[in-house]
Amino acid sequence: MRKLIGVIIVTSFVIGGAFLLIQNNTTRQLPKSLSESNQVAPSSSSSEIIDKLKAGGSSLSDPKGVFSILYPNDYKTDTQNNGQYIRIYKTGSTQRGQTEMYDGVIITFESITLNSQKLESFVDEHIKSSTVDGTTTVSQPKRATVVNGYPGFSYTLHGLGESTYIVLQKDTQSDYAVSISYAVMDPEKVGYQQEVDATFSTIQLLK
Repeated sequence: MRKLIGVIIVTSFVIGGAFLLIQNNTTRQLPKSLSESNQVAPSSSSSEIIDKLKAGGSSLSDPKGVFSILYPNDYKTDTQNNGQYIRIYKTGSTQRGQTEMYDGVIITFESITLNSQKLESFVDEHIKSSTVDGTTTVSQPKRATVVNGYPGFSYTLHGLGESTYIVLQKDTQSDYAVSISYAVMDPEKVGYQQEVDATFSTIQLLK
């Protein structure tokens, strides 16, 4: 089966001149706007960020041509595994190097080729393969979702920590999809979740 983003994502990037190892094991639940079967308008705070993104945010295009997004200018990008995964991230004022992330945001994107497989079947296979050995469980069942007008599914898996996934498709005729995993750690309550919501609302599926 094609690789999907692992339940536990370990990545490294340079912070303060040193490599910071990040384990994606503290993922918040999906905001209401992403967890309902019908898309809900973003909050007023997210709407303000969306306006700023559209006016002059940073842009990211998938090398495979599957999706593009806008994101805040103070986020950084990180490409792993020969470009298979693309991460954008931001660290907060209390974060220190050489430690697991506890203050910041990580969003990971992976473009998927379905090879004529139905999106729901693809998601079901990933959930099954991730939980077959019993070390990982489903903490939030698969549910239909709509993000920026695109249909898909969301679900949360719990292993050493929780990882929430959103898998989207341009339409049911498309042979491509994007899988998104994200983590938000906001001890200072500066509003990282609103930035995540705004970023997701700008996603464009291109094929």
